[in-house]
Amino acid sequence: MTPGPDLVMITNLVLHGSLRVATAAALGMITAGAVQAGLGAAGLAALLAASPGLFAAFRWAGAVVLLGWAVLALRRATGRAGAEAPAPSPQATVTVPAHPTGEPPAGPPPSGRAAGKAGPSVRQAFWQGLLCTGSNPKVGIFLMAFLPQFVPAGMAPETGVPLLAACYLALGLLWLLTWMRLVHRLAPHLRSPRVLRIADSLTAAVFGLFAVRLALGG
Repeated sequence: MTPGPDLVMITNLVLHGSLRVATAAALGMITAGAVQAGLGAAGLAALLAASPGLFAAFRWAGAVVLLGWAVLALRRATGRAGAEAPAPSPQATVTVPAHPTGEPPAGPPPSGRAAGKAGPSVRQAFWQGLLCTGSNPKVGIFLMAFLPQFVPAGMAPETGVPLLAACYLALGLLWLLTWMRLVHRLAPHLRSPRVLRIADSLTAAVFGLFAVRLALGG
């Protein structure tokens, strides 16, 4: 539940899309966590921990995914910077004659979210969330290393670990839903072209840093 790529993606989706889209991504992340927990319980986490080469391959694959999202966010940021034209000076103001049909002239292009490309669909957001969490092999290893020590005395590990994993993932979903509601409340003040450009730049930086960290095994 610490800040990371998941939280950055959720924030970005709320600003560029909607609560519905961000919720779909959150469900994808929790689904990926559940799959990793299940695979870890089945022994995959132990296999990755015991096979440095296989673990490194998974890490590099996850780093490539994060780096790809960093590039996309950077392209959005640079695109917004190019689209922000300076306001015309009073001397350059020209009176536009009325259209012969009586229709008003076309207004300025929309700014903010309407001026950019359409955000991902609900299905695309779900798969993005699934890939964001699922591409990090450390999730399953962390769950299998962290949860068994909290299994109550007298409870079988094969029962206690899945139960604790379900509680952990439920808390994770609650945290993501709470965060996206907070961002949604602040969104009207954060959707100016300048703020969105800064948000995209920060998203690119965070995804890039986590990609390098994952690739280096940090």
